Amino acid sequence: MIDVDIKTYHGHIFTCNKCSKFHFEFNQLGIDFSKLDTLKDFGNYLNDLNEEDALHYNKSNNFIRKIHILFPGTSLKLVLDSMDLKELRILVKTFIDEYESELKQAEFISKLTQIRKDQHN
Repeated sequence: MIDVDIKTYHGHIFTCNKCSKFHFEFNQLGIDFSKLDTLKDFGNYLNDLNEEDALHYNKSNNFIRKIHILFPGTSLKLVLDSMDLKELRILVKTFIDEYESELKQAEFISKLTQIRKDQHN
């Protein structure tokens, strides 16, 4: 697994070579993603989330943070304000972009190494 470690003020996503997972933490919430595609799905969900609709829908509830991200099959939800959502989107996108860039670079180096081996044989 490629080492990538991205931090923001409230969040952190990093790869773990011990368990081969992507560890995500934001404020006091921690989630382990076993596949990059699952983390990408989470990022897509965040990007597709209509902030204005969420703020309007939850404007009369007593929560301080009006943007709620539900976790299906549980009673858990991540509660955010507009700045939290912006930071979370940036954190996930930056991590995915960096991870994919590092992965492409590693694949390129691997191909070059193989070409060099083939040339010496």
